[in-house]
Amino acid sequence: MGARGLISIALAGLVYLAGAGCSSPAAPPASPPPPAAPASLGDKVVSDFEAAILTGREAYVALFDFAAVGEIEILLHRYDLNGRLSHLTDKEKADFTAEDGTPYPADRERRNVGNFYPVLGQRTVGTGGCTAAPPRTRYGKLLGSYPPLPEGTPPKYETLRAHANEWVGKGGVVAMKCRGGQGGLVLLYTAKANARGYDLITIYDD
Repeated sequence: MGARGLISIALAGLVYLAGAGCSSPAAPPASPPPPAAPASLGDKVVSDFEAAILTGREAYVALFDFAAVGEIEILLHRYDLNGRLSHLTDKEKADFTAEDGTPYPADRERRNVGNFYPVLGQRTVGTGGCTAAPPRTRYGKLLGSYPPLPEGTPPKYETLRAHANEWVGKGGVVAMKCRGGQGGLVLLYTAKANARGYDLITIYDD
C-alpha cells in the first residue's frame, strides 16, 4: 500500500474517533414526579385520615386529642339539649340536663373513639380514594359553630365554649367521601404545633 493509502486510512480513523467522542451518553430515565401536596389543612386531614384507617386502629387513634374530645362532646350535649338535635329520647334529655359541663375523661374518649374505628372509619374509607368536601348534613355543618348559650347554663360550659371557638378558629370542619367506602364522615380539627400540624377533636357521621 502506498503512502497515499496510509494517509487515507489514518484520516478515516481520526474522523471515526472524533465522531465517537462527540456522541452523548444516553440520558437516565426521568424520575416520577413527587405526589402533590394537599391544597389545604382540611385536605391534609382527609388524606391523613384515609392513610391512618388503612394502616390500622392505632394509627387512627393517634390522630386525636382526647382531652379536647372530652370537652367537645360534653359541650355538644348542651347544644343538642337546646335544639341542635330534634329527636332526643327522654333519657338523653335527662342525662344531658344533669351534666354540669365537666368534660369526659380522656381515657373514656380514647375507648369510645377507638370503638368507632370499624363503625365509622373503615366503613367510610373502605379501600380508599377519599376526597375532602363541605359537610352534607345540618349537624355536620354546625360542628364548627358554638354561639352563646342561654342564661342559666352552668358556668363550666362557657369555658368549654371558649375553648371550642379557639380550636375551630385555628382549624375547621371538613367532610370526606371515599370511592372505595360507604357513607360520609365529618371531621372537626384544630391546628397544633406537632409533626402533622393538627389534631382531630371529634368525628361524626355525615
